[in-house]
Amino acid sequence: MLQNYFKVALRNLYRNKVYSAINIAGLALGVASCILIFLYVQDELSYEKHFSKADRIVRVAGEIEHEGQTNRFALSAPILAPYLLRDYPELEHVTQLLNARKQTIWYNNKSFNEDNLIFADSAFFEVFDYEFLAGNPATALDEPRTIVVSNLMAEKYFGGAEEAIGKVLKFSRDSYRVTGVFKDKGHSHIQANAFLARSTFDTKRQDELSDENHWFNMNRYTYVLLRDASQIAPFQEKLKTFAATHVTPWIKENKLDAVMSFVLQPLGSIHFDTVYESDMSPPGNINYLYIFAAVAVFLLLIASINYMNLATARSSKRAREVGLRKVVGAYRSQIIGQFIGESLLITLIAVVLALALAQILIPTFNNLTGKQFDANFFLQTEVLLALFAIVVFIGAVAGSYPAIFLSGFKPADVLKTDKMPKGGSAALRRTLVVVQFTISLIMIIGTLVVFSQMQFLKNRSLGFNKERVLAIDIPVGDSVLVQQLPSIKQELLSNPNIESVSNTANIPAEPLSTLLVFAEKNGQTLQNTMNVMFVDYEFIDVMGIEVKQGRNYSRSFKTDLKGGLIINEAAVRKMGWKEPLGKRIQVGDWDAKVIGVVKDFHVTSLHNKVEPLVLALAPTSPGYLLLRLKPQDMPATIEYVQAKWQAFDQKHPMEYFFMDEHFDKQYRAEEKMLTVFGYFAGLTIFIACLGLFGLASFTAEQRTKEIGIRKVLGSSTGSIVLLLSRDFAVLVLIAILLAIPIAWYGMDKWLQDFAYRTNLSWWIFAVAGVAAMAIALLTVSFQAVKAALLDPVKAIRTQ
Repeated sequence: MLQNYFKVALRNLYRNKVYSAINIAGLALGVASCILIFLYVQDELSYEKHFSKADRIVRVAGEIEHEGQTNRFALSAPILAPYLLRDYPELEHVTQLLNARKQTIWYNNKSFNEDNLIFADSAFFEVFDYEFLAGNPATALDEPRTIVVSNLMAEKYFGGAEEAIGKVLKFSRDSYRVTGVFKDKGHSHIQANAFLARSTFDTKRQDELSDENHWFNMNRYTYVLLRDASQIAPFQEKLKTFAATHVTPWIKENKLDAVMSFVLQPLGSIHFDTVYESDMSPPGNINYLYIFAAVAVFLLLIASINYMNLATARSSKRAREVGLRKVVGAYRSQIIGQFIGESLLITLIAVVLALALAQILIPTFNNLTGKQFDANFFLQTEVLLALFAIVVFIGAVAGSYPAIFLSGFKPADVLKTDKMPKGGSAALRRTLVVVQFTISLIMIIGTLVVFSQMQFLKNRSLGFNKERVLAIDIPVGDSVLVQQLPSIKQELLSNPNIESVSNTANIPAEPLSTLLVFAEKNGQTLQNTMNVMFVDYEFIDVMGIEVKQGRNYSRSFKTDLKGGLIINEAAVRKMGWKEPLGKRIQVGDWDAKVIGVVKDFHVTSLHNKVEPLVLALAPTSPGYLLLRLKPQDMPATIEYVQAKWQAFDQKHPMEYFFMDEHFDKQYRAEEKMLTVFGYFAGLTIFIACLGLFGLASFTAEQRTKEIGIRKVLGSSTGSIVLLLSRDFAVLVLIAILLAIPIAWYGMDKWLQDFAYRTNLSWWIFAVAGVAAMAIALLTVSFQAVKAALLDPVKAIRTQ
């Protein structure tokens, strides 16, 4: 019997080539897209999974409350670790990490600028079990000036892991001996090319480890390995007591107006946690995973609707087959099995084609998402199970209604007439078409809103001029080079294509220092936390920042160095000053007066509001050299800069970038979402139109005789096209009316993630509606025109 079912299914597929092709093509596109989305979502959810102790690892983050505002930091103080180890026996290990800035590393005649360098202590590899290719993880970082490098870094410098052990890498200030090579596998928020022994750094900063006055000096990432995962919640409660015992008395003693507490972040949640500042790497966005997962479901749903629509529409063609089967003794369950079996076969064929299509699209998908998927991903158990679930789901769900509907025909009703028995299939088909186009319209509107927001972000004034600003990375630790900065700047300014030059420790789109600020108001001293940028005399001019009150830093005023500070408008509002100039303010080593107020400018993305900011004068700070270039012959100007840099510094390769590109990187996640979402929105409308094309073709086929009679009676081609298109236009119009409020609500929620956002303009919904209507009518009209041009005589003869 199964063999017979299989033959009948293949015969029907061959006999109805167009409808079979539409079904299989729609399902294949939907499943291929679903596979790619599944790989992306699974990849994002795999962060930290490769660490065997991940369920017992938590990070201790800090929170500071002041005047109703809470600042959350992924960082904590250095002295936190020894306290935790001493007071809490349920902790198996405590380890702290410290970010090192990009540095130049030399080995033999090779030199490279390396980033993602992290200071770690000897307990780090007890908590995070990296796979070692060489060396002993238990002792690799025990001694000062030792380093553990990644397998990629070992290949680059030494040719392999075994060759790396014992070799010495020279940094600007110290030399480090390689004691281990780890294999960087899996995703983690800890993105490291190498781990350096933190004891090298700590020996120079012993005061931070013993002096309780450094509770607010949060510059370390503290991770705790508990002996049992069930102890996480109780330990969180104990940290409240810990803060009350150790931190609160110190805050009161120093008369600080703030409350500090500690929060545990489970390791697996860190990648998607966006509320904590100064994290080790940019966080992911869990909302995008929800969106992509919804897109995958939508695509499968639309493809399944196509199958259901076409199967029920063509049910009259198989009514007699069902009647004959029942006459010869077939049970209803057998007929249901036959049609669901056909549905499973079609789905299986579509899935095989989808696998081939996904393989072809993998390189393009990698470029869009920045991932590194390959063919081996399809051999994973999770992927195979997902594919099996897709076959069963679509095969059973999409084939269920046609199977139940067709198997319910009575033999007497279908064998004595050519007409299909009455039923609700036409109403169901119309409903499913509305659902398809509602989903498609939601995705089109979503794509347009994301595009509109991206244009808004790129075109909005940032409060500074990011165009034509070349940023050169100044290597860390080279004091000789820092002392030469005035000469380098003077030499560069001799080129007429270089308008101005500045050196600064900080630039927009990079993490800033957040310090406690003491400021006067009405004879009292107020405390606030503010961001601080360390800049030189030329920074404000080079960046094109407007001075609203007072003046810029000037070499003519010797007191500006340590005696003067410039703040932004947000800081003025924060302090409640009506006349900020001359107000005394203390930040770190600066006990100064406000000499100027600059217009608010964005140092972070437009996801965030402009925060209070202090521009502190530090003219010899290492960090970046900023050059504002004239637009004429910029490639030649860059070559000139490289030549001059090489003349001053033969040791370090010059690394540079343009400020506009660097700032726009903050929106890379949104740009990826826009591109991927746009492609999938196009696919949904295409798959929906495939089904609409099939339905229009079937409708025209069913009404062939009617069309012939109308033409004989004098109907024009246009009136016949209008007749066949009108019903579908009404369905699309209903879909537009349903999609607009749903899309408006969803995109309004998405836009709330941005402090500065575009408006949900009416034209977005109008364009989406008109586009959907035009595409639907073009799809239907093709078949309608074809039917209207038939010879009336042949049409009337049609049975």
